[in-house]
Amino acid sequence: MKTRKRINFRRVCYFMLVLSVLSGIATIYCFGNEMRDSAVNNAKKVVNSSACVGRAYFEEIIRERLSGLEVLAGRIAGNDISDRREIASACKTLERYFDDISIIDTNGVRLYGNCVCKEISKSDGFEKALGKTANISNDITTNYNGNDELCFFVPVISGGKVQSVLVGSMLLEDMSNKLYNSGLSKEGYVIVLSENGDIIAGTRTVCDIGLDYDTNFFSYLNESGVFDGYDSQKVRSRIKDNLETDFQFKHSKRNYIITTMPTSVNGWSFAYISKGRYRKASDIVFTSKCMNYLKALCIELIIIMIMLIYAARSRQRLIKIQDTYDTVSRIDKTIIFEYTFSPKCFELKDKFGTIIDKNMKPFMGEAVYDVYEYVHPDDLSIRSRLRKFFESKDTFFSSEVRVKSKEGEYDWYRVLGFLEREENGSPKHFVGKLTDASKQIIMEKNLVQRAEKDMLTGVLNKKTMEEKISELLAESKADRYYIFYMVDLDNFKNVNDTLGHIYGDKAIADTGAELTKIFKNQALIGRLGGDEFAVCSSYDAFDEESLKNYIIKKAEQIKEANRRSYTDGANVVNITSSIGISVAPIDGSDFENVYKKADSALYQSKKSGKDRYTLFSGELWK
Repeated sequence: MKTRKRINFRRVCYFMLVLSVLSGIATIYCFGNEMRDSAVNNAKKVVNSSACVGRAYFEEIIRERLSGLEVLAGRIAGNDISDRREIASACKTLERYFDDISIIDTNGVRLYGNCVCKEISKSDGFEKALGKTANISNDITTNYNGNDELCFFVPVISGGKVQSVLVGSMLLEDMSNKLYNSGLSKEGYVIVLSENGDIIAGTRTVCDIGLDYDTNFFSYLNESGVFDGYDSQKVRSRIKDNLETDFQFKHSKRNYIITTMPTSVNGWSFAYISKGRYRKASDIVFTSKCMNYLKALCIELIIIMIMLIYAARSRQRLIKIQDTYDTVSRIDKTIIFEYTFSPKCFELKDKFGTIIDKNMKPFMGEAVYDVYEYVHPDDLSIRSRLRKFFESKDTFFSSEVRVKSKEGEYDWYRVLGFLEREENGSPKHFVGKLTDASKQIIMEKNLVQRAEKDMLTGVLNKKTMEEKISELLAESKADRYYIFYMVDLDNFKNVNDTLGHIYGDKAIADTGAELTKIFKNQALIGRLGGDEFAVCSSYDAFDEESLKNYIIKKAEQIKEANRRSYTDGANVVNITSSIGISVAPIDGSDFENVYKKADSALYQSKKSGKDRYTLFSGELWK
């Protein structure tokens, strides 16, 4: 009978979680695109509507001025133009529309007004007016002040013939002001384009997007970059063909929406450009497609939340199990290990591997020696002890070693192991345990340190100092010298008597600290009692001169460091130190001799006036 394969529900949940997250990302991406497209479409509608209004306003400006000129032409038709006063009175009603109103005969000669006439006879507008058609010239002319202007041409007909041509000149600046004051410029930019892309008129704000009246609009689009299904060539063609065009372009890292609409004037186009402002909350439009994306996103978020809750609870159960396990491990911190010799394999058993390294795998072959990377460098001698043990006939092994934990700290362990041997006595199988002994061993070491250290200063006490110096002198090597400094504070009694024992203890503690700074780990430093200290420093000298220099340098440092003052606010006590120096093996090869000679030299320093050092007058100083 076949067994049914069990479905791993946890893996299925994780797969659904990943799938839901990916689906959510895709939905957000699609939602963002739809929101952007809907916002662009909404903006296009606004721009298109504004362009329609603007075009009607522009055409009304043109129509109003042409109509005014046509009425004026009817009034002066058949009248004597030489009567300047009457002509001026008739033209006065149109002064608010035009910068200048002139009357030109059919030969292009100015009869009235200030119009610059040398180009009028060649103007297409003049020719059309001679053909009895009121119009606006495509050409931009210059008035007597050098300002650009548009010319409106209306024929003055009398008796069925063109008697003269009425020319109304409107400054381009006035046209631009009209467009600017229309209110359309609050949300965008307004320009009027010729078929060739030249800017006929526009609001003053077009300079904000890099446009001016000397700029060709088609060239501007080439440099800016057109998109949204168009290119600059297609835009050029549509404007020339008098077709309405909606598209987007980019300038200075901002997107702009533009609508161009053909006008009834000379094939010109009216263009309205959005300001390209950053999107506001009011621009957001939720389409039905957006709502569908939001619904899908909500469903995916619910699925993700369910999966995350499941994963969180599963992890919480695992953490609880792990916490229980860690608690047990802390209570019973014992590591079981097993080592086989053929083939070579070292392995930590069961849970105990997590104490050292949770990812630790069995060491195979020559890699078994990598286990010593977890042993403190000062305890690597255990490797040689184990090798000797394996080569001996013993079966039980015991030692102490520091092992690195997974936190990177070293803990003390007692190693106990049993070795199973082959019939010929060669090692076969070694099983053992490492039992946490950190507290016990540290306690033992602390007791040893407390027995060796002076409680007030932290340096060695007299007994330990004597023992360690005796060991050093017993193991002395050739060319190695041991300099013994005896240091005694001057005027120390004044500190106790004047300031009290608290300041006296501080002076003693400061002396121990200063000596430790001077010699660091290069010497034995101890307190012999009261305010008397001793330092034993080793030195490998190449010659006697370098030895003398070393001795004097350190003595000067000691003397300088012990020049201190203590005060309780009302009284001040200054202290110094006297130093006696002896050198082994020149002044003796045991502690008693070097101590006595250094003490004798110290006495000489005190006797000679204090705050000085004296070298024992042994063989070295002759």
